Amino acid sequence: MSAGYRNSISFVLVPRTSITFNSMDTAATRNLASPGELLIDVPIRGKGKNFKPGDVKCALTWLVKIGEKTASYPVDDAVMKVAPDGQFHVEVAGKSPVLDVVAQRLVGEGLVGFSLTPDFPHSEMATFPPSLRFNNTCAIHTKLPKPEQMLLGSLVTFSPDFGWIFKKAELELRVIEVDDGSTEIAATVPRSAFSHRWDAGSWWSGDRNWAIGFTGDSCEQLADVGEEEAGSYEFGWQLWGASRAGGPQTLLLEKRDFIRLPKPKLEEFKIEYDRSWHGTWEVSGKISGVAPRAHLMLDVALVEPAAAAGAEPPDYRASRIQIALDDEGVFEAYLGERHLPWKADPLAPSEPAPPLIATAPQESLCLIPQAEPQAFAILSFPAAARDGKPGPMAAYLDFDEDKFSAFKGQGLSWDPDADWICSQEGVSLMTRPPKPKRRNSGLTTNPAPPVDAGDQKTVITFEEMWLDIIAWEGVVPYMYRDTVGHVTVGAGNMLSRLEKNAPNDVMAAKGLPFQNMDTGKPATEAEIAKAFTDVQNLPKAMRATDYALRPTIALTDQTIRELARKRLVDEFLPHLVTKFPNFHSYPRAARRGLLDIVYNVGVGKFPGKANKPGKDYLFDTLTKAAMARNWAVAAENCHTMGTPENRNAWRKALFLYAATVEAKKT
Repeated sequence: MSAGYRNSISFVLVPRTSITFNSMDTAATRNLASPGELLIDVPIRGKGKNFKPGDVKCALTWLVKIGEKTASYPVDDAVMKVAPDGQFHVEVAGKSPVLDVVAQRLVGEGLVGFSLTPDFPHSEMATFPPSLRFNNTCAIHTKLPKPEQMLLGSLVTFSPDFGWIFKKAELELRVIEVDDGSTEIAATVPRSAFSHRWDAGSWWSGDRNWAIGFTGDSCEQLADVGEEEAGSYEFGWQLWGASRAGGPQTLLLEKRDFIRLPKPKLEEFKIEYDRSWHGTWEVSGKISGVAPRAHLMLDVALVEPAAAAGAEPPDYRASRIQIALDDEGVFEAYLGERHLPWKADPLAPSEPAPPLIATAPQESLCLIPQAEPQAFAILSFPAAARDGKPGPMAAYLDFDEDKFSAFKGQGLSWDPDADWICSQEGVSLMTRPPKPKRRNSGLTTNPAPPVDAGDQKTVITFEEMWLDIIAWEGVVPYMYRDTVGHVTVGAGNMLSRLEKNAPNDVMAAKGLPFQNMDTGKPATEAEIAKAFTDVQNLPKAMRATDYALRPTIALTDQTIRELARKRLVDEFLPHLVTKFPNFHSYPRAARRGLLDIVYNVGVGKFPGKANKPGKDYLFDTLTKAAMARNWAVAAENCHTMGTPENRNAWRKALFLYAATVEAKKT
C-alpha cells in the first residue's frame, strides 16, 4: 500500500498573438481627405502572429477624433482573412470595410483610425491610431431676433453651410422643445417643433425661416410643447443625416441652448355688460409676449353660469367668435345678442326697460334697477389644436391663477390640459375645486454624462450614478407602465406586485410610502391599490402624463432619490461585486455599463441563470467577457431587449471606451 497520491493534469498551451497593421492604402487616404462619395472603402491589411490560417472573427471599431474627443463606431460581421504566412486583410460581409461619412460623423476637421480585436483566446486589441485626415464642411448658422424682440412668433433664420460631399446626403434640420424646466414632464423622444429636409443630391440649400413656437414660418399652428410647459420655452436644434434617401439617420450637429423665452402672459381679461348694436357683452384683454407679425387668433365664448348648470350644457365651440391680437397684444370683441337702436318693425312696442325693484329701507322708499345678468368669457388659441382637437392652454399662456382660471367642460379647473381660460369674473361666479397639492414633475431630459466622464480609476459616487440612471429611466412620481408593460414608479423602480412579501418590499406598491398629493396626506392602502389597478388597466408605453390619474398617488422627490440610493448601495453594487470580484478595478466606463444593465434588467437576470445548454449564464458572452476584461467583446454583447436603441448604443460606447482605456496600459 502506498501512502502517496499520483495523478496527471493536462495543460493547453495557447501561443501569444499579435497584430501589426500595414500603412494605409494611398487611395483610401486620398478619398478620406477629399471624398467623392459618402461611402469610402478603407482596406485594412497587416500581419498577424500565431493565428491559424483561415477566417478569424473580430470586433472592428472605427475611431473618429475631432478635437480632444474620440468617438467609437463598432462594425458588425468583421472577419480577418489570415493567409498561411500570417498576412491578413479584413472583410465585412465579404467586402472591404466601408467608412460612412454620415454614420461615422466625419464632420469638420478630424482624424480617423480603427481598432481590431480578434475573437481568439487571449488576443488583445490592436489599434491603428486616428491619423487619417478629413475636412468636410457641415454647419448651420443662425440669425436670432434682438433680445427685446425675442417673442412668440418672431422669425429665426437658419443658414446651412454644407460642403459638396454633404450635399449628397439627405439632411434634416429639426427644432426641438428641450423641456429643461424642473417642473415639466418631458417627452421620451424630443418633440419636433419645426423641421426641414434637404434631399440627397440637392445642390441648392437656401436659408429657412422659423417662427418661434410654431411649426413653420407662418403662425398658423403652435408647436406641441407638452401640457405642463413651465414658465418659459426652451428650444434647441439638431441636424440629422442619412447617406441615402430613407436610410437610417445619424445626429450630426446639435445645439441645445438655442432659444429660451418666456411664455406669453395673460395680463388682462374681463367682460362688461353693455347692451348695444354690437352685442350684449363687451370683452377686452391683453396678452404680452407675442410678436406683432404673429397676428395670433383667439377663440372667445360667453359662459352664463345658469345655462352651464342646465340639463343641456351649451357647446362653447359652436358659439365662439374669432378675433385677432393687435400689434400691442390687445383684443376686444362683443358677445351675445345684438340690440339695435332702431326697430325692425316700426309698429312693434318698444323694448321694455329693465324693471325696477322697490326696496324699503328705514329712511326712505327707493327704486333700484334689477341686477345685471351674470356671465364671464373664456378664450383659447385655435393654433393650439392637436389632431383636430382643442389644445391645452396652460402650455401656451401664462396667467395669474388667483385672478384667472382654467376652464374645462362646464366648470373651472386646475387641469393642465384644460382648453379654455376664463376672464377674471369667472373665479367669483363659479366655484373652483380645491387646488391639487400634487407635485408637478416629469421625466428628466438631461442627456447621460459622456462615456469618458470622470476619472476612470476612482469610485463612482451616488450622484454620478443618479445622473446616469435618470437620463434613461426618467423620474415619474406616480405609477405608470413602461415600454414592456411593467407598472413602474420613480426612477425606473418596477412594481411587480401590489402586496408586500416583507416589511420593506420595494417591489410592491404597498411597500412604498405613497402620498395622496391632492390631500397632502399619506395614501391609504385602498388608494394605493386602486391606483395600481387603474394603471394596470391602461395601455403600456403611453406618455407619462397619460398616467397622471386623480387622486394623484405619488412619491415625493426625497423618497424617489432615497429609494434609488438604497437599491444601488444595498442591492445592485453588492450583487455586481459578488459576480465580478475585480469590479472596483474595472475602468469607470465599464462599471457604469454594468450598473446600467443590472439596473435595467434586475439582479435576477444579470448575469442570470443559463437558459441554453453549454452556457453558464443568461448573459453568457457578456459576463465572461467582463470577467476577462475583454471590453470590446462586452460591447458587442450588451444589448438588452425592450431597451431603447439609443440607450443600448450608449452602453455599448461605454464598454468600447473602457477597451480604449485598458489598451493604453499596454
